[in-house]
Amino acid sequence: MSRTHKVVCTLTVALALALASIAGAAPPPEERCIAAKLDAQRKKRFCVAGAQRAAILGKTADVAKCTAKFDKQIAAADKAAAAKGTSCRWLDNGDGTATDLSTGLQWELKTDDGSVHDKDNVYTWSAVIDGRTPNGTAFTEFLHELDGGLTPGGVATPCFAGKCDWRLPELGELRGLISVPYPDCTVAPCTTIIGPTAPAFHWTRTHLSTEYTYAVGFGNGIYGNANNGLALAARAVRTAD
Repeated sequence: MSRTHKVVCTLTVALALALASIAGAAPPPEERCIAAKLDAQRKKRFCVAGAQRAAILGKTADVAKCTAKFDKQIAAADKAAAAKGTSCRWLDNGDGTATDLSTGLQWELKTDDGSVHDKDNVYTWSAVIDGRTPNGTAFTEFLHELDGGLTPGGVATPCFAGKCDWRLPELGELRGLISVPYPDCTVAPCTTIIGPTAPAFHWTRTHLSTEYTYAVGFGNGIYGNANNGLALAARAVRTAD
């Protein structure tokens, strides 16, 4: 999420809460949940960054304590929303991305328009079947274009959604998108994230070995190893600011 858009989203939620308070009405449960989770994620990032700086300086630091404290607040917001019959996991940023308020990850939203974001695009992890080097089209074309490089046709592109640090997700991150009741993407909703998803295996950046990398199948909800030279789908992610 860009800094400007994040500020706009935060101010929009805050304004809605303030107006509801002035009017004497309780803000909608979803808005309260969003506000609470945005605040917890912001404080969590600040706390973790402070602990990491302390560690660099040789001081006592406890990143896990920061994480546990604010994850508890996030869980409490979800519980309160669920008690009111609602939820607030995803925040559509309006720029082709959505932020997972539960994990703090910003995800690329897939499309069905033939662009670099098209759900049916496939890429290799390595340039050769048993390759160990991340030089396949997932890196040289897909992520390269998202991070402000050139299109396959040689056209310069700006960084996607104003961010130049897009990457492939870890295995656990990508598996977290699967909708447990509907793991098959031929039956909607197969994922929790908004927008389309192809019923295909998608690359992660989690290695099984030097020649194999884990991939998550959205056609069956399972995961397994894939040879690095295979052509699979991909979805980009980054840590939200």
